[in-house]
Amino acid sequence: MSAPNPAVARAARIIAAAIVHGTGSDPALDAAQALADERLLAPADPFAVPGRNRPERSPAAVAALAECRRAKNVADSARLIVDRLPGDATVEAAGGEVSFVVHPQSLTAWKEWLHMFGVGDARGDSTGATMIVRCTYGGVRARIVGVGVPAMYGAMHERTGRRTAVRP
Repeated sequence: MSAPNPAVARAARIIAAAIVHGTGSDPALDAAQALADERLLAPADPFAVPGRNRPERSPAAVAALAECRRAKNVADSARLIVDRLPGDATVEAAGGEVSFVVHPQSLTAWKEWLHMFGVGDARGDSTGATMIVRCTYGGVRARIVGVGVPAMYGAMHERTGRRTAVRP
């Protein structure tokens, strides 16, 4: 067994005295108050202790926080526009990027979504079940996730007899 910590022994004596000689109806509260009176409890803010200075915010952290706030504001304002477009959609902001998850019912509806973001001729990345198009919207990074879009493109190419690199 290691050598006893004198601070622990002192705290134990204070707790025992508070329990034996406490005047309140709650012995645990009496013990906690006695420890606080003896300054044995950690302060709520560790930087409130004299001699401890709060570190300065890094410029990168300040910039990232501002970017996240801008993305949240853009996402909040975009919800009004999203409600007017075809298909179900969710709008989220995370990591300074706005994400639009869209469930279009047709390729025409998908094209409307892309047109709204000004990326009508953009090439997306297929993940098999979704098509992801990255763009900038409202001055922040954005991505449009079209659920089921690769399957719609696959069906269209099958009807027309064209081959595609997009897997349905």
